[in-house]
Amino acid sequence: MREKTCRILVPLLLLFVLSRAPIASADSEPNKVGSSGWTSLKTFAAKWLARQDVEGDSGDDSSTTGHRRFAFPDFAQWARNLPTVQAYTITYDPYQGVDWDGWLWALAQHHDHMGRLSLDRINAYDQAGYNVIVALDYAGKKSRGTTYCDYRLWPVHKYLSGFNSDQQVLSIMNNIKLFIPSMEEIGCHHITSPFLTTYIELWEPDFCDSREQWHYENTQQCIDLINLYGGMAIIAHPTASVDAYMIWQGYQGIEIVNAYYYRQWILEQENECCLNYIEHFQMVWDHLLTHKDTRIWGFAVNDWYGPWREDEEPWIDCGKILVVVPEYSINAYRNSLEKGCFFAIHDWAALKQDKNKYPVVIGIVVTGHSISIQTEGQVTWIANGEQIAYGHTISLGQLSFQQRYRYLRAEISNDYGTVYTQPWTLTSFVE
Repeated sequence: MREKTCRILVPLLLLFVLSRAPIASADSEPNKVGSSGWTSLKTFAAKWLARQDVEGDSGDDSSTTGHRRFAFPDFAQWARNLPTVQAYTITYDPYQGVDWDGWLWALAQHHDHMGRLSLDRINAYDQAGYNVIVALDYAGKKSRGTTYCDYRLWPVHKYLSGFNSDQQVLSIMNNIKLFIPSMEEIGCHHITSPFLTTYIELWEPDFCDSREQWHYENTQQCIDLINLYGGMAIIAHPTASVDAYMIWQGYQGIEIVNAYYYRQWILEQENECCLNYIEHFQMVWDHLLTHKDTRIWGFAVNDWYGPWREDEEPWIDCGKILVVVPEYSINAYRNSLEKGCFFAIHDWAALKQDKNKYPVVIGIVVTGHSISIQTEGQVTWIANGEQIAYGHTISLGQLSFQQRYRYLRAEISNDYGTVYTQPWTLTSFVE
């Protein structure tokens, strides 16, 4: 009889505490009971029933079962002492709002050296399937000599013969839809500057008597000028210790794959002191996401080893990004980039026929309690720099609350490469 009573009353008590417990005490805040708290509440209700030994009338809000009378208001008041439930929620989703069936996938390169711009080199990117490329080379340091630009390579047609506009150049391309202004600012720590059209430079008194408004004297001032004049500041090849990147403010991204340094690591592996640069770059990224800002985006780039190289080596054209856009326009592209609505790709296949065979992401589904990635690749989940789970879906309920995870990101791999998602911001709370 007692077991039958519990089966009847436990569901009733669960419903009652949700409706009555928030107003059981007027001088304190009500308990929040979410989906993850049901198990604890169910156990709590069963224990409460087991302890009820007193019969009698407790008012209108009570129920009689068999020979026992249960006071629901007493239960509601006692339920306020229910142990708290700790959980996570996603407070920023870089892919929110994407129409995975209708939006476009823009294959893009944000750091490769175009020299003084060559149509042959641009055509090589077009033939490799790129949709967006930057017109980039070194700039901003007079003491490095005339081989380094003291101007922007923008607009593109100015540095190509036979064209009157950038649109005219694009009209002869099969795949490239957009050119993006950018340079590698080399005055201090190297920083790329997509969307910046204003020339900036390290102030060197030996080359310029007075400091102009477009001069900077240190890395932070360089970042500030890029932002001031409408660009995005992206940290290039973060080879230094993480402390430097913790101090600087205002940059939007950091390179996590760089073909030049990937090559350097492969060629130096016989040296015991060799640094695995890609591993180091990603360690820096994870440290920043954990301790600085969960919205620092990870970029993959070629940096001198693009598709115009004829070598058949794993570092050729191995760094790139895929930006998810509703249309091909500068505004739409920049909006997606700033939101983190893109993927970084380490395309390590050696032979050209095996390039672009990295795993395809078909779509991502984010709910209040899970993230699912639709792909044929193998998925590894990273939080606070640790590999915490494997598989296409991760439930927030399986995350350790004691670790105080600040973000989640995924690495999707196959035999040809790895695709890196941008991070989802997590917030921990108590129900």
